[in-house]
Amino acid sequence: MSQSRVRHSDIQVGKALPWDVCDERGTLLLRKGFVVASEGQIDRLVAVGVFADSKALQQSRLEQLEAQEEEEEESGNFAQEWMDLRKKIELVYCQLETNIQSGQFIPRITEIAKDVDALCSVKPELAQAIISLRQDGRYSTRHLLDTATIVKLASKPLKLTPAKEMGLICAALTMNLGSIDFQDEIKSQVSPLTDEQLERLHQHPEIATAKLKSIGVNDPIWLRAVLEHHEHFDGSGYPNSLSGTEVSSEGQILRLADMYCARITFHEYRSAVPLTVALRGILLERGKTVDQTLAAHFIHALGVFPPGLQLRLANGEKGVVVRAGSSPNHPIVCSLISPDGVPMSPPEYRDTQVKIFGVGETIDPATFNAYVDLDSIWG
Repeated sequence: MSQSRVRHSDIQVGKALPWDVCDERGTLLLRKGFVVASEGQIDRLVAVGVFADSKALQQSRLEQLEAQEEEEEESGNFAQEWMDLRKKIELVYCQLETNIQSGQFIPRITEIAKDVDALCSVKPELAQAIISLRQDGRYSTRHLLDTATIVKLASKPLKLTPAKEMGLICAALTMNLGSIDFQDEIKSQVSPLTDEQLERLHQHPEIATAKLKSIGVNDPIWLRAVLEHHEHFDGSGYPNSLSGTEVSSEGQILRLADMYCARITFHEYRSAVPLTVALRGILLERGKTVDQTLAAHFIHALGVFPPGLQLRLANGEKGVVVRAGSSPNHPIVCSLISPDGVPMSPPEYRDTQVKIFGVGETIDPATFNAYVDLDSIWG
C-alpha cells in the first residue's frame, strides 16, 4: 500500500478523518473517523510527520476541493461573507494612498459600511459571535470592522436615523486613519508605551479627522465621532478633555464599541477577556467615563450573555451562546463538548432555563479549544 504525507490542509478541524493516519513506519496513530478538535492538534501531527493511503488521500483532496467550490457558489454562507469583508477592508488600507489619490477611499469605505449594515441586519447573532470566535487576520483592519459591527448592533435601541447610523459605521471604519501601522505596533508590544508613543496615541483622533476632511468627508456625525471616540464623560479622555454633554452620543457609542472589541481580542501582553467580563467593565464605567444611559443601552443591545460567549453548563457540557432565550439570564447554548471532554457529534442545543442545562460559568477563551462551525450554528 502506497503512503503519502498528510498536509495541514488535508485535515479539517471538527470533521472526521476520511482515512487512517500512520507514522512513517506504518504504525497506526489515528483511526478513520477520528475528529480533530483544534488547529493545535493538526499542527502537532503535521510537525511530527504523519501519513495516509495515497489513493484515499488523493480522493479526499479532490472531494475537499469540490466542496469548497460548491460552498463558494452557494448563497447564504454568511461566515464566509464576513471573512471576505475582512479581506476587503484590509485591501482598502493596504492600498491606502492609491485609493486616496484616485478618489476611491470614501466610496469603498461607504460600500463596506453598507455591507456591515446588511449582514448585521440579516444575521445579527453571527455578526456578534464571529468577532470573538474568529480572530485571525491583520488586527488593525479587523478591529475597525469589528467595531463597526458592534456600533451597528448597539445603535438599534437608540433608533438613530439611517443617515446617522451610516455615518457612525463609517466613523468606526476610519477612526484610526493615519495610524493603522501604529495600531498593529502597539497591539503586539509587551512593554509599556513610551512617552512618544503615548503622545502619538493621544493625537490619532485629530490626525484621522484632519485626514478625512482633507479627502472630502463632510458628514458631521462621521467627523465628530472619529474626533471624540477617546473622550470620556468625566473629562479624563483625549484629545480635548471634553466632559458631560460636550461629548456627542455618537462619539460615546463609538468609544464603547472600540473599548469592547479591544478587550475581547487577544493581545500579546494579555489574553482576551470573556465577553461578559468586557461588558461588566463597561457597567462599572457607567456615570464615570461613559454616560450611564448610553452604557445601559449598549449592554442591553449586546445582551447579558452575548452570542459567541463560551460557557460551561450545570451538567458539565461546554458550548457557546447562540442567542437570547426566554429571558436575559437564560440564553440558548449550543453544547460542543460533553462533560467527559469528548466532542459532541452532533452538537446539542440547550435551553439554559432548564435546570440541568443552567448556566454554570464562563470559560476563558484561551482554554476553549472546541471547533465552532459558525454557519452550522448560526446559518
